[in-house]
Amino acid sequence: MKQQFECKNCAECSEKAPMFMLLKPEELRIINEDRYTVNFRPGEIILKQGTTSSHVISIVTGFAKIYIESYNNRNLILNFIKPWKILGGPGIHTDNKHHYTVAAIEASKVCFIDVQNFKKVLRMNCQFAEAFISNLNQKSIYTYKRLVSLTQKQMPGRIADGLLYLANEVYHQTCFQTPISRQDIADFTAMSKDSAIRILKDFERDRIISLKGKEVCILDMDQLKEISLKG
Repeated sequence: MKQQFECKNCAECSEKAPMFMLLKPEELRIINEDRYTVNFRPGEIILKQGTTSSHVISIVTGFAKIYIESYNNRNLILNFIKPWKILGGPGIHTDNKHHYTVAAIEASKVCFIDVQNFKKVLRMNCQFAEAFISNLNQKSIYTYKRLVSLTQKQMPGRIADGLLYLANEVYHQTCFQTPISRQDIADFTAMSKDSAIRILKDFERDRIISLKGKEVCILDMDQLKEISLKG
């Protein structure tokens, strides 16, 4: 069960996202109004698709996934998130609804910021607003690349893209321990779990990767990039 607890004032907090370093004391005071922090256990829902977007969230500690809930109980994972990602989503400036679900993969601490206070600070601080817009633009560019991968590449290319993303963008190393399940990999690459497992085994047989429990090692980065490039 999720647990809410008291946390430090934003101005004194050593765990706040780097973007909040751009704010002045008065602006941090506004962000701190009606703000609260919650602990989530693995598997618990942080934000639910279709619900009202009353808060912007900042991942303080832990690891989570963003996914779209589709038809026939199928999910499409858009991204994996670590500290100090700030999530608001397109709904905060349009229909005030969440257009994806966020769920904890590991035990996570999440800060909930009142969306109206967040918007007020965006209007007050141009540098902060530009940083937030830049963050949104980076997400858009990433989404465009993902769209190409999922619609124009064969399954081995999509798995290669997923492994490269984890190595380069999430863990920043070629060998890593990950709590991401095989089902998560399948949902991230838009295929069935059986297909994802089969391709991972093919990569392991060809000595492109090694899999030992939750440890993933990329043994042949050049070959993996070639598979990604050719799709």
